Amino acid sequence: MSSAQINKSFIEKSRCSECNIRSYSFCRCLQEEKLKEFSGISSEKKFSNKKNIFLQQDEAKNIYNITEGNVKIYQLIDDGRIQIIGFLYPGDFFGSYKNGKYNYCAEAIGDVRVCIFEQKKLDQYIEKNMILAKELLNQTSFELTLAQDRLGVLGKLDATERLAKFLINISEQRKRIGWQNNPISLPMTRQDIADYLGLTIETVSREISKLKSSNIIKVLSSKQVFINDIDKLSSLSK
Repeated sequence: MSSAQINKSFIEKSRCSECNIRSYSFCRCLQEEKLKEFSGISSEKKFSNKKNIFLQQDEAKNIYNITEGNVKIYQLIDDGRIQIIGFLYPGDFFGSYKNGKYNYCAEAIGDVRVCIFEQKKLDQYIEKNMILAKELLNQTSFELTLAQDRLGVLGKLDATERLAKFLINISEQRKRIGWQNNPISLPMTRQDIADYLGLTIETVSREISKLKSSNIIKVLSSKQVFINDIDKLSSLSK
C-alpha cells in the first residue's frame, strides 16, 4: 500500500470511526467494518459564522449532518422577512427539499463543521443498507418536529410562556445529544431568538429580565443562562 493510500485510510478512519458525534448521529447504526465504505460517500466542510450553507430554492444536491457547531434554519417570506424554523446542534441532520429545491435556508452560527452527502450516492448506499434508511427517517422527522415545536411556541402562549418554552426546548435538545443542559448555551443572537419567538428584541430582553428577577434563571453571559428553578420554568412553558 502506498503512503497516499495509508494516509487516506487513516483520514477515513479518523473522520468516521473516531467521530465525536457518532453515538447520536444517524450513522450510529453502522458496524465498524461499514464505516470505511460509508466515509467514501461523504466529505467534510467548514463554515464560518453567518455563512450560508445553502439558500431556499437552491438546487438540492446534498444533505448535511452537523459534526461541530450550530446551524440556524429559516424560510424567506414573500415580504422579505425571515421566519426562523429552529436551531440545530451536532448530530442533527438537515437538507430536506421539495421538487429538487431546498425548503429553507441554512446559516452557520459560529464556526460550523458538517459532513456532506451527495443525495444520489447516499440513496444508492441506503438501498444496500436498509437499517440506515430507518435512522435517516428519524432524522428527517426531527426537522418536522422543529416546525411543530415552533407552532406550539407561537400558538396561544404569551411572551413569558414563549421564552420559557424556548429555554426548556434548548435544554432538552442539548440533553438529547449528551451535552450539559444546565447552564444552557445560547449561541444565537437575541434578534434570532426574537424572530423565532415572534417577539421584538426589546420584549425578549424584558422577559429575560423578568425571569432573572424572579430567580428562575441566572444570566451568566449574553450567551449562557443557568436555570435556577427548572420546575417553575417548566410550569411557565405549559
